[in-house]
Amino acid sequence: MLIQGQAQVQQQRIDPKIIMANTLLQMSGLEIQQTIEQELTQNPALEMEEEQPCTGCELAPFMCEQCQHNPQVRHESQSVDEISLHDLEYAFDASAPDPDEQSDPLSRIRAEVSLQEHLREQLRNTVSGRLYDLGDYLINYINERGYLECDLLEVTLELDASDEELAEAVSIIQTFDPPGVGARDLHECVLIQLCYLAEEGRGNPIAERIVSDYWEEMKTRRLNRIARRLKIKLEQVQEAVDFIRTKLSPYPAASFRSPWDYKTSDSKTVIRPDAVIHRLPTGHEVEIVGNEFLTLTVNPYYRQLYNETRSSRSKHSEDEKKHVTEYVERADLFIKNLNQRRKTLRSITKCIAEYQQGYLETGSKFYLRPLTRVKVAEMLSMHESTISRATANKYVQLPNEEVVPFDFFFQSSPSVTNMIAQMIAREDPAHPLSDQEISNILTQQGHPVARRTVVKYRESQKILSSRHRRR
Repeated sequence: MLIQGQAQVQQQRIDPKIIMANTLLQMSGLEIQQTIEQELTQNPALEMEEEQPCTGCELAPFMCEQCQHNPQVRHESQSVDEISLHDLEYAFDASAPDPDEQSDPLSRIRAEVSLQEHLREQLRNTVSGRLYDLGDYLINYINERGYLECDLLEVTLELDASDEELAEAVSIIQTFDPPGVGARDLHECVLIQLCYLAEEGRGNPIAERIVSDYWEEMKTRRLNRIARRLKIKLEQVQEAVDFIRTKLSPYPAASFRSPWDYKTSDSKTVIRPDAVIHRLPTGHEVEIVGNEFLTLTVNPYYRQLYNETRSSRSKHSEDEKKHVTEYVERADLFIKNLNQRRKTLRSITKCIAEYQQGYLETGSKFYLRPLTRVKVAEMLSMHESTISRATANKYVQLPNEEVVPFDFFFQSSPSVTNMIAQMIAREDPAHPLSDQEISNILTQQGHPVARRTVVKYRESQKILSSRHRRR
């Protein structure tokens, strides 16, 4: 049996205004720009203020004698009559090409070149015919580190090639740039790089001999045995090992770059910061990237209509009132939340810059003070969730132009971890510090840390034990 009735129930719902504010706060700088462009397209009451070069001037630049965009002012060295005639002819010539259509900067951007394409280009300039076909097939099996990963026996069966032909194709690929590419293991990769340096006149004969004949002894750091067998001093062996460690790379593809690039870093790894910390004589200044100098406003016509709808003198229909009210209030809320996001992110970044002033001035992680989001929230009188949303997936550029995530300042026990790295970096290579000695030093400095904790922090930074660090 169905019975109708009424009952009062209290429910807690999140205000849509708070949802919008939190959503904008969590966005990165690039996402904010995309959101602003989308909102400008969808909301007719929202517009961007653009600073005009000649505000209030109705004359064209080439007709105004005082305009800075006048060619007569920009090119004082040329004849006035000649410039004016040229600009007048160009201005009134309807057949003149549009500069935007005449030159497209995107058309001049080169496509990214992969390692395989770079190797194939070298292969085309080196061999042809059967060797080219074999080399082109083998290049497909070179991984992202630059190593050749395939079973050569299976390749000989698939391509019906002899072992000699395949070995020749592999040796040709191993002569290509970057040095070491096409190697099948680390030993072969190091040998290829040493041969390349020798051909360039920058080789080390002792290092070549060690890698060729005493590879296992070098990996286990039995340098005394290598010195006795080569009948040379231990210092010479150590210099050769240091040469191998500093001049060679276990990942040959890491040094690959496009021929027109002047940086070895991959363009795909470039990160755009959301905030920038500038060093000034009086302290640090924070800049919010993306919308720092962006000014959004409500369209004056819509604002006038909105004011009329709020008064009793309005003569517009209900649909028009609803349309104007909805878009104007939406634009006001969007501008308010955008400014609040900018203010919150600037306050958090400024708080971090003041708290980590020692690290920003020196660049040494030894001066990086422990910091949590809860502590930042207490200093700024904000909620912890606000700090988390504002710093999630965002990056900050330091005064030394290094770009780090905000999470870099909220690591667990960063001071102890970096103190261990600093002590190991300053230790005597002949008598390295043991984990127990490091634990004792930290305890004396007021940081009681167990030996197993030192081992965990040391291994997290990929630092070898004292036995393997001894030279």
